[in-house]
Amino acid sequence: MFHYFLKKEICVTHTLHYQNQFSIINQKIDQIIDKIEPRRKQFKNKTNQLTSDKQYSQEIENLWKDFKQLFDKNTGLNPDFSFNEMVIEIRQLLGYGKGVAASTIKNFYQQKTNPRSKMIEAIQEWVNKEKKKEVESEDYEEDNENKENTNISNNIIDNNSSSNSES
Repeated sequence: MFHYFLKKEICVTHTLHYQNQFSIINQKIDQIIDKIEPRRKQFKNKTNQLTSDKQYSQEIENLWKDFKQLFDKNTGLNPDFSFNEMVIEIRQLLGYGKGVAASTIKNFYQQKTNPRSKMIEAIQEWVNKEKKKEVESEDYEEDNENKENTNISNNIIDNNSSSNSES
């Protein structure tokens, strides 16, 4: 019978010890949560603020409009063009191995977040490159149109010269 009481006492002692340990652990967890919770709310408020207001500075707003227009144009011309394709282009353009994420670009496109300055610079470089391609394409088309007009004019002159010489 003594054995039984001794075992019971040991079990009670262990139970109390573990309950005390659990209590200490729970207190520490509560302290950590109390420290994290205000930061999480603060971060959530910043994210919600941008999502609900969708306010960018004028410079970023102009970049976003150019970016969206060019991205939409690229996807219209090439249905396979995607945020991932754009990331590849930016990495090639800037030589970045890492740090350019398709999700960040997509969130900027959807005006969900305000990207960091490094990402803004990367997007700006891509926009500049696309605008330059547009200008070069317009110049090329204009040159071809001018050459065609010159050829037509030369043909008319040649035809008129031939007609006058025959007369």
